Amino acid sequence: YGKEGKMYDDVNFEQNIKGAIDAGVNVGIYYFSQAITVAEAREEAQYVLDKISRYDISYPVVFDWERIGGSDARTYGLETDQLCRIADTFCSMVEDAGYKAMIYFNSYCGYIKYDLSKLNQYDFWFARYNSVPGFYYDFQMWQYSDKGSVDGISGNVDLDISFVDYAAQ
Repeated sequence: YGKEGKMYDDVNFEQNIKGAIDAGVNVGIYYFSQAITVAEAREEAQYVLDKISRYDISYPVVFDWERIGGSDARTYGLETDQLCRIADTFCSMVEDAGYKAMIYFNSYCGYIKYDLSKLNQYDFWFARYNSVPGFYYDFQMWQYSDKGSVDGISGNVDLDISFVDYAAQ
C-alpha cells in the first residue's frame, strides 16, 4: 500500500502456500486491500484470482481493508458506501470464480467504516483480541490473539477460530 496504491507480492506466498498444502493444511487466502475505487477492487480481485488459480483453496478468500496511517493515507476519508461497493466488488468476483468470499474487520471497521447490513451475504471474520468476542453481527471466524506461537515460525502469530468447517463444504 502507499500513496500510489500499487499491489505488491508477498515474497513468501509461494513458499507458504506450497508448504501448507504439502503438509495437509486446508488453506485460504487473505488479501490486504487499500482500494479506494471499484476499479481498484476489480484489479485486486483479479490479481488474487490469478495468483491462486493453480492451488486447492479450501477456505475463504478474504478481503481485508483497514485504515492505515493518518490523514495523509490514500484511504483516509473513504466513505462507507464506497467502501461497501469496493468490498462487494472484490467478494462478488471471488465468488463468481468459484471461491468462498469473506470480509475481515475489527470493531472500528465493522461499526464505523462498513455498513455490514449491505454485505451480510458474505461471511465475516472478526478480529478482537479478547477472551470473549462481542459483536452485533454474526461472524464465522474470530481472530482472538496476535500473540500466538507455532512451531517452525519465529515471532508472534495471529490465532483464529473458524466456526465453520469450510473444507467440508
